[in-house]
Amino acid sequence: MGRFLDAAEIVLKRRGEPLNARKLTDLAIELDLLKFSNGKTPYQTMKAKICVDIREKADSSRFIRAERGLYALREFLITPYEAKRYQKIIKPSEDVLVFPVKLLKKVGYFHGIRSDYGEYARILLDPSHTLFLPRVRAEIDINYKQILSYIIVKYKDSVLRFVRGSYTNVQAFLRGRRCIGFGGHVKSGDRNLLSYKDSGYFNSVHRELNEELLLPRNAVNADTLTTIGALNDDSSSLGQMHFAFVHLLDLTNVKDIPNSRGILKNEKSINQLKFIPIDKLGLEFEQYEYWSKLCIKAWFGSDIRMRAVIHTINNFELNRFHDHHIAIVGSIGSGKTEASQLLERSFGYSYLSVGDMLRKYLGIESRKWEDRNKFQDVALSFIESQGGEQNLAEIIYNRISGDPNRMYVIDGLRHPKTLEALKEKLKGYLILFYVDTSVDDAYLFFKQRERSSVKFEDFVKLYQHPVEQEIQQFISIANLVIYNNADKKSYLDTLRKYFTKELC
Repeated sequence: MGRFLDAAEIVLKRRGEPLNARKLTDLAIELDLLKFSNGKTPYQTMKAKICVDIREKADSSRFIRAERGLYALREFLITPYEAKRYQKIIKPSEDVLVFPVKLLKKVGYFHGIRSDYGEYARILLDPSHTLFLPRVRAEIDINYKQILSYIIVKYKDSVLRFVRGSYTNVQAFLRGRRCIGFGGHVKSGDRNLLSYKDSGYFNSVHRELNEELLLPRNAVNADTLTTIGALNDDSSSLGQMHFAFVHLLDLTNVKDIPNSRGILKNEKSINQLKFIPIDKLGLEFEQYEYWSKLCIKAWFGSDIRMRAVIHTINNFELNRFHDHHIAIVGSIGSGKTEASQLLERSFGYSYLSVGDMLRKYLGIESRKWEDRNKFQDVALSFIESQGGEQNLAEIIYNRISGDPNRMYVIDGLRHPKTLEALKEKLKGYLILFYVDTSVDDAYLFFKQRERSSVKFEDFVKLYQHPVEQEIQQFISIANLVIYNNADKKSYLDTLRKYFTKELC
């Protein structure tokens, strides 16, 4: 991969002007920088490599779009050309199936997945309880949930996995990461006299499969397609707008099923389509979108080994930063505090809790989870006051500067501007770790730590509080990302092994 990018960099430096992919490739071949190509379309390969580098590395990419189709070196240009991605437009006339949110509470509220889906299907798909709304309204009306299908395709001991691209109007929580669920909305055209009793739902399942995949004739039938559960996700504002029934399409006994990459695709937005052995799903678990994670754990959890994964950014090496302080950030229940305290216990860092410092500064004594929402409100008012981020950075800096011979691990920053201000005060001697955990795992960790029977809906109020909403922005600027997908012991063992290798 680096061969094309290195060649492009050399050519752009020599020419000193933006070039398109074809000119870049021709000059690279002329200069003997590219002796061969992996395919018959080296121009497309060059374009793809540069575009991926710009998309994945963003401001740290050495390349930049100068104009549409023209590429330059970032060091030569200041303002990039913002390419507009193609995306299907939601038609104002497109109606989708919804049901009133209050109906779910009557049937039985839950978060995650339930295998006893029968009563939910009977009531929520009943045409006396459903209606079709324009999708543009359904996307913003919090009184209704949109009904989706989520179809897992299985073949022998593998499941079909893909990455959903930008050529679709699918919601953000289903875009960009790996996914094992096909399907989508129930549209008004799906309901007819033969499919009236379920509001057109199963017609939509067949339509979605045919639109997204190229399957052999009669591959979808009563023997191959079964309903296996219901999925409700209230962990995000987008998740709260949707409810899904989960299905399994088992193609094991269907003839003419190819199992190689790139087969079966029938929609532009589906990329990297591939059958993945079920026992390998744990090896790439952190790369899946949240609904897929829920499904993998619910139906394949006993067949896979979950693990914590440490991903370094831009070849970051912790052993080169012994003289730097460390800030560890993540959502409530992510495991950031456990990582911070491990550095204190075993590796000589001094532990600082931002929450404790702010409580002391604001005169709030209670640490009970029941009082946390009140603390969040006060903390938000403080941070949103004039100079709030800088004031918090000053509080932390004063504590650190009181003993300049110590290395500190700072637990619980929540706003990138606070980090920027603190890093400036520390003259750059601060590195950032981000801990990524799915909300259901965070909930379990939180209950364990607090030794509490807190309900999920109460936990979500803490998790989604406005003071917590900027935390995810840290992942794009972190030096290291820790994917906490394992039990506490495995998580700490993974951290201990990494820290020992880098710091001892």
